[in-house]
Amino acid sequence: MKSIIKGQNYNFYIIADGMKFYIKALHLTSSRFSFINNLNAVLSEFDISADDKKVSESQWLISKKQSGLFFEKAKKILLSENNRGYIERKLNEDRECGEWENFQKLKAQKKELPRF
Repeated sequence: MKSIIKGQNYNFYIIADGMKFYIKALHLTSSRFSFINNLNAVLSEFDISADDKKVSESQWLISKKQSGLFFEKAKKILLSENNRGYIERKLNEDRECGEWENFQKLKAQKKELPRF
């Protein structure tokens, strides 16, 4: 399962692929991205303790059932304008501290040559 939720400054990609789960936030202006399922604001929504071993991983290997449940929960969180706004503010703080090093290259669109 895959879903994209568009925010004001970020696009959020929620991925539940079998037993793998993650949320990727892409900053639209800089094209920098980070996996955010281990962000405190997200962890608290999933009711995951800061001591859980998943917290140190950016992509979680979990049961297929749990992956599906997290997928639905993440969609609900990020579709809420209040929650998404709060998460975006937290992500801005992280980026301003230099926490985001990943850069996503945008795919160049192929231009079709005219046919004669």
